[in-house]
Amino acid sequence: MKYIFACGGTGGHIFPAFSVAEELKRRDPASKILYVCGKLDIENEIFKMVLREKVVSIESAPFRGARSLLSPIFLIKLSKGLASAADILRRERPDVVVGFGGYFSFPVILAARLKGIPCLLHEQNVIPGVANRMLGSYVSGTALSFAETKAYLKKSVNVRVTGNPVRTAIENGVSKDEALRFFDLDPGKRTVLVLGGSQGAESINTLFLEALGHLTADFRKKIQVLHLCGRMDPRDAQKRIKEAGVLAKAFSFFDRMDLAYSAADAAIGRAGATFLAEISTKSIPALLIPYPFDNGHQKLNATIFSLTHRAVVALQKDLTAESFARHLEALVAESEKETPSRGTFLPAEKTNARKLLADFIMECAGDHGR
Repeated sequence: MKYIFACGGTGGHIFPAFSVAEELKRRDPASKILYVCGKLDIENEIFKMVLREKVVSIESAPFRGARSLLSPIFLIKLSKGLASAADILRRERPDVVVGFGGYFSFPVILAARLKGIPCLLHEQNVIPGVANRMLGSYVSGTALSFAETKAYLKKSVNVRVTGNPVRTAIENGVSKDEALRFFDLDPGKRTVLVLGGSQGAESINTLFLEALGHLTADFRKKIQVLHLCGRMDPRDAQKRIKEAGVLAKAFSFFDRMDLAYSAADAAIGRAGATFLAEISTKSIPALLIPYPFDNGHQKLNATIFSLTHRAVVALQKDLTAESFARHLEALVAESEKETPSRGTFLPAEKTNARKLLADFIMECAGDHGR
């Protein structure tokens, strides 16, 4: 069986593809998977994780509403993307094409439908992206991470809730002791994972570092920090945290998230769908600070997620260094409890999204073969 996965732009569109690819390969080691993505630097970093698989890049551009149709740059890039996608499809002859959202997936799915190749969409967020909304009624099916997304896709056909798949390495993890040894962290302290390297998360880095000065000396002694700081210099971040009296390890980008989650007692980050799926799988309590732009889709992700998972939502506009410090203290206190508190800190729901999505993909491919 040959699959094409159209996934690009951010890790949130790419990591679910990696995850379900693992399941398809487990079922049939002879399966062939081609990833089609864009040409962004972050994609280059992420795709280094699947060096054994074939990856190709195409042109495309985000759709900004009707004004995009009047933009020569948009039309040229979209035309190039469609031409490249059609050439890839002609050359590879896939059994099914799966789009994981993002504007790079649009020309691939559209070209595949024009050629009569079955297509499936996977939507990670509660509010579906433009590409998935536009394509939903033309594909074989749409897989959802949140049941609430159905309300936004009334014209889509064969909609099914599968959840958002998480990579096997993260799901299985390693022992906490092994993870702490890897980072040279203290097993006697509570480990806080701070993800400041995701979309627009530089402000999380700033707020977190400022909040350290509002923590008591006793509290600073009981925690240690694993900081993924993105564009911030990790040496500077680690130095500032240590100067505040907190043991820390900082990285700009880290591809062994299985180790990071296995070490973590609590987490702080945005509310991207992949992060939510991963902390749910690992039952890690979290402080969620949704990205305040992009139509507020992360705010809705976080709000719905926090109703049934171990998470508290804080809006960036309401946070100060002092209030951030109070949230951090409450988060660590929650992580120390054997039984999660009532309300927003409920046990994580366990679903095998990886297998459910693989089933859906194979159904679409099987329908094509009959």
